[in-house]
Amino acid sequence: MCSETTDFASYEDDDLARKATDMLKFGIAAILALPLSILPAISSASAQGCEVAIGVAGPMSGGAAAFGLNEKLGTEFQAALANETGGLQVGDTKCKVKVLSYDSAYTSAGGAAAANYFASEGVHAVLGPVGAPEVEGFKSVAKRNGIVSFNMTYAKDAMSPDYPLVFHQLQAPPTWGPILIKRALDLFHFKTVVLVGPNDQGGTDGTKALAQLYKQQGVSTTEEYYQRGTTNFAAVATRIMNENPDLVELGTTPPGDQSLLVKQLLEAGYQGTFGSLGGGGEKVLLEGASGDPKNLGNAFWLNIVALEHPSVPQMKADFELVMKAPLPTFPHFYVAQTSAEQVLKAISLAGTDKDGEKIADALRNMTPESRYFGKGGWRGKTQYGINQELAFPVGLGIYQDGKRIGVETVPIPAE
Repeated sequence: MCSETTDFASYEDDDLARKATDMLKFGIAAILALPLSILPAISSASAQGCEVAIGVAGPMSGGAAAFGLNEKLGTEFQAALANETGGLQVGDTKCKVKVLSYDSAYTSAGGAAAANYFASEGVHAVLGPVGAPEVEGFKSVAKRNGIVSFNMTYAKDAMSPDYPLVFHQLQAPPTWGPILIKRALDLFHFKTVVLVGPNDQGGTDGTKALAQLYKQQGVSTTEEYYQRGTTNFAAVATRIMNENPDLVELGTTPPGDQSLLVKQLLEAGYQGTFGSLGGGGEKVLLEGASGDPKNLGNAFWLNIVALEHPSVPQMKADFELVMKAPLPTFPHFYVAQTSAEQVLKAISLAGTDKDGEKIADALRNMTPESRYFGKGGWRGKTQYGINQELAFPVGLGIYQDGKRIGVETVPIPAE
């Protein structure tokens, strides 16, 4: 009986084997019969699981939200450009780029929470945080978890050799300040300035640095600080009007606060010059002047990128194509896009998005280059003790007697 059972099973196995062989032959024949154009699609589909993740940290709400939201948008645009061409080349594979974001709320606690979030998600390269409080909370947690970050704060400790995975997206006032202030002084001949900023490290470090640069040009300076989160600047405007300065320098004041303060100063009868050397930009100033340059009168601002560059129209076309929206005008969008471009190149060169040390080494060993703004460089050794600050040209925008003069390009040397 045992033998018969064994014989029956072997006959059944032989029958199954014949059926399996027939099915295999049919499958191979079916594949060979497919049009050649379909075969690459099958191959690429097998690689669709490859994914590169980068993060964005910054204020996505509140008075400084324009910084964080444009940091996010610039990064998403660069990711979309990579995905439009099939993905980022990592080793032998093209990988889809995914962007994760976190509202770090311009606070130290928010910065620490952002770093912990990215660590939990296995993200090792982050654009941001933006302001000094966020950076202070972020960098220690990021260091423990091997996370590369690209902040844009003007704080005096934005980078240091103690935090080798921290990079800087743009130059602080000591780099471009002497050049831009001298040019503005030649145009507007101001002798007194009130510098305005929030009363935390993100405001005081940058404002004091700007005040020192104005003093070096022979300008008499006064500093005016306010509580971050203020929504009515009437009292601040009154104190400024009592000072009667030739120039109000908005410096490190967040964009939303800048527009409101400009509006309330103009309503109070201010007729002097406005300066915005913190990167708020043209749109912010015009919003405070109800959109009319004649109301604004005399003003100058820092463009933290050279927005008059001849390749910007191509960026506009690319953005509208892949993002289905108009190109933003806020300057930090362009800085974020350029910085994200460098981070993705470094991940490609490192061959991984999971090793912060390798990504940082790749950044240090490559020459920064933007598809829209050309070649840049690294600097930061003199100011921070470490050459991990991107150096691309900036611009000085000018309104004179209510007329837009334009934006002058200012080269930034590498170190």
